[in-house]
Amino acid sequence: MSLPEWQGRARSRSLLLVPPVLAFICAYIMMGFVTPENREPWLLRAALAAGLALGVVRGFFVEADVDNYGQARLPGARDGMLVTLVIAATMAIAIFMPLVSAPASAWVPYATSLAGFGATYLSGRAVVVYLRTRS
Repeated sequence: MSLPEWQGRARSRSLLLVPPVLAFICAYIMMGFVTPENREPWLLRAALAAGLALGVVRGFFVEADVDNYGQARLPGARDGMLVTLVIAATMAIAIFMPLVSAPASAWVPYATSLAGFGATYLSGRAVVVYLRTRS
């Protein structure tokens, strides 16, 4: 869903909100991989708050072009690609690291927090861009 944004192609403004929803689904799934003794709720809360704050700030500075048909193009928004790739990598870490070794499962809360950071970053950015480009 993020590919048209990465390529700088025009797309419906409402489709800007789909990648953050998918990122939140990944983050919630990853929370299930964290064992109760390894949970660090303060870390996850801090990552969610920081991601949202940075995403909102970034949303104000993203250049957005809207055509006559309501299609939005974000030519300078390559940061979404990096965040999406980080979320995918952390998802792989959360799934496969506990299978490799038991001590490696201690890294899963950090991977989950990083995915939560990315999800709230994408959400904050998408909502601000959506609201800025309203007619």
